[in-house]
Amino acid sequence: MIYDVIVCGGGVAGVAAALAAARNSKKVLLVEREYVLGGLATLGLICIYLPLCDGGGYQMSGGLAEKLLKLSLKYGPGHIPEAWTNPNSTAEERSKDRYRVVFNPASFIIAMEEELLKNGVELLYGSHISGVKVLDNNIKSIYIESKTGKQEIQGKAFIDATGDADICYFAGEKTIEDNNNRKTGWYFSYDNKSLVLNKLSDPVYTDIPKGSRLYSGVDMKDITQNCIDGRKMILDDILKKKKDNKDIYPLIIPSFHGLRMTRRFNGDYYFTKNDDGIFFNDSIGMIGNWHRRPEGEVVPERYSLPVRIIEAKKTNNLYIAGRCVSADSEGQDLTRVIPSCVVTGEAAGTMASYQAIHGEKPSIEKLQEILKENGALIDSSLFKRIV
Repeated sequence: MIYDVIVCGGGVAGVAAALAAARNSKKVLLVEREYVLGGLATLGLICIYLPLCDGGGYQMSGGLAEKLLKLSLKYGPGHIPEAWTNPNSTAEERSKDRYRVVFNPASFIIAMEEELLKNGVELLYGSHISGVKVLDNNIKSIYIESKTGKQEIQGKAFIDATGDADICYFAGEKTIEDNNNRKTGWYFSYDNKSLVLNKLSDPVYTDIPKGSRLYSGVDMKDITQNCIDGRKMILDDILKKKKDNKDIYPLIIPSFHGLRMTRRFNGDYYFTKNDDGIFFNDSIGMIGNWHRRPEGEVVPERYSLPVRIIEAKKTNNLYIAGRCVSADSEGQDLTRVIPSCVVTGEAAGTMASYQAIHGEKPSIEKLQEILKENGALIDSSLFKRIV
């Protein structure tokens, strides 16, 4: 069997890519090495669906980015801020409460799987992608390792949603490695009264504490040590809390590493934080800056994402989605979070599906038309400059 689209990786970017591809393609396969969907968002307990807005009251991301936000709350708990459910609210009212939610990872896992199956996506869990076959600048198949050994799976178009640019690396695309990952340990504690999400992490934007270290995201020894150190971080925290509350204990800990930035695609263009206020004519969608604003500040930060950051350079039928799109380190800090991952995933899935069916890539005008028809927001009028 030859699949129309093979999505590699089942984080939120891969889920979005598969759903977008399944709109037109009947044969979509999503391959995931774990046994549930969501990656860091669920297994890593990073359960905050960061803002779909610009901080000034305007929604930047729609389409699947909004659909998955609502899907994360389908089986509860959680709610969307009232200003963003009231069609009569003003931009000033919306600017006071950003369009974000906190979700339950277990509920989101179930809802994503249900949605993919409902849309005819075939899932393959417990399968580690170990290589690709490239012929005439096109990927013909991927190789997976599973309990039955090595297997080759053929496809017409492929999406790298691995989070680590694994498919790009195997296909010979240029990649950039980031060795500046911090120790993290988000976990839920319980004391027979209150359930609390504890967001442990070494500083992300400043120097790490004495005695801590940085980690590579592709070296297996570093990845292993990151997992060990993260659990030690949780243990130290819970033992400290027990001094004041003997009933407290760790209820749920991550079953995934806490690495934020590992290996990413090195494309024709690097998305960067300096792109604020610029609308790209080849835009595939829009995002806002998710960071917390200083008290009283409502100056919006608006970004459009060019198609160049998701299109492979050498490989004609490969697209990239999620945190491993082409960006510099500051830009990746914006593209690695859930809304941005879903925006790039939807665009990558749409392009891959179109190519599989028509035998060629869509023009940027056609791509934007399809994305807008499905609810994606692409609006040059919100930007100061068009390039």
